[in-house]
This record gives sequence, structure tokens and C-alpha cells, in this order.
Amino acid sequence: MRILTTGVDPAGRSYLSEVREVGPEAVTEFRSAVAFPTTALPLAPRPPGDGSLMDLGVPPAHCRWSVVTFPPHWTAPMHHTDTVDFDTVLAGSMVLVLGDGEHELGPGDLVVVAGVDHAWRAGSAGATMTIVVQGTEPPAEA
Repeated sequence: MRILTTGVDPAGRSYLSEVREVGPEAVTEFRSAVAFPTTALPLAPRPPGDGSLMDLGVPPAHCRWSVVTFPPHWTAPMHHTDTVDFDTVLAGSMVLVLGDGEHELGPGDLVVVAGVDHAWRAGSAGATMTIVVQGTEPPAEA
């Protein structure tokens, strides 16, 4: 399993700021891995993006948890949101497109999309994901 976290690089592009592997070794006792800690609610606003704003209808400090099944080859164009999204691929595959390129995700992979510019493409068999969406304040006007 991998835990991937997005961010914005010094050039202003969305990118993977961290990728951590959580090993498949045999578990003989309770274990956990913190995927993404928060220190306050609502979360800090995202940086301004270049893609279109996709309004997910989740106000700041509100949360929505969904299980979503995407058909084969489904796509979402480059966009950003006023949310931080906690995504887990349960089945199938997804491609996360960021400013630094394409990132393949498979079952067990987790990704935190911190409101940055991104796009999605489901694999040839589609995908099922859990998606937790935490509303954030919109970015300050530049």
C-alpha cells in the first residue's frame, strides 16, 4: 500500500510532495500508519489553481464520505476544489494527473489531494474508491 500526498511546488505546479510505502509484512499485533494528520479545522485554504474550480458543495469544516464506482476509462478534466480529499482505491485502477505528470493508483493506495490542480482517469476495468472530502476556505484573491 502507498500513501501519496499532493502539494504545490515552488513553480506553482501541483505535484506529489510525498510518497510512503506501508509494507505488506505479516502483522502479528495491532498497527496503524498515519496517512495525513490535521492540526485544525477547517483546514488551511488551498493555493490558487490554474484548472477550473469544481464546486463539490462541501462548506468549510464540513465533511462528506462517499464510496464511488467509476466506469472504465471515465475521466475528469484538470480542476481544483476548495476541499482536501482523502481517497482510497478499493478495486480497479485510477490515474491521478498532476502538474508533474501521471501517477498510477491501484487497490490499497491512498492519496491526499489538497485542493491542488488535478485530473482523474479510470483504468480499463474502472475503479471503486472511498472519498472523504473536507471543505476548506477558498484561496485569498491574488
